[in-house]
Amino acid sequence: MKFAYRFTAITLLIASLTCPALMAQSQGLARSGSFADDADRMSEARSEQVSLKNAASPAQQFLNTARKLMGEGNYVQAKEALKTAIRFEPMNPEAWLLYDEAAIGNYIANQRAQKLNPVIERDIKPLFEISRVDSYIERDTLYVVGSLKNLSDQMKREIQITAKILNKNKKELRRQTGELSLTPQGLLPNESSLFEIPFKNPPGDAKVFKLEVSNFE
Repeated sequence: MKFAYRFTAITLLIASLTCPALMAQSQGLARSGSFADDADRMSEARSEQVSLKNAASPAQQFLNTARKLMGEGNYVQAKEALKTAIRFEPMNPEAWLLYDEAAIGNYIANQRAQKLNPVIERDIKPLFEISRVDSYIERDTLYVVGSLKNLSDQMKREIQITAKILNKNKKELRRQTGELSLTPQGLLPNESSLFEIPFKNPPGDAKVFKLEVSNFE
């Protein structure tokens, strides 16, 4: 009987070492008791610390909103949320990192959209051609100059050209309308005329300008 009991004990020991299920059971038993309770308490404490840290951060809700918007592909609104987060916490590296990711994602999305849905706006038969365009500053005045040609087969009169000054974000700052140096009869077909549009005291953040024919008869 003693020999049989020892044989059974040895068999169970070998089985526990070679059988994963029994080993898992033994590990679960080892984790029971006070050790498991301490581990659970430490995990809860860490979670509570993270929650308190997020609650104390005024930028956290905007970071969470930005992550959600980026996941939806809405990079423009995500950038606005991140700008607000950065205003709250200018030294938050996570906010700056997410802003860079949103800016890159927005650029890639725009490039893909332009390739998939290109938009080109052009007159089928243009009436005018603006060429030899240039600009210069003299005595606190910005001058936009160029040449306009009548491409139509009819005389055009009272032609007006509007120049717009934009900043680097393509936001319009100012506009000014000028007229051509025309003879009284107007501009004949295939005839060209110079123009000059002045901007007194132009804005300091002026970056580019645009020209268009705004009126004619």
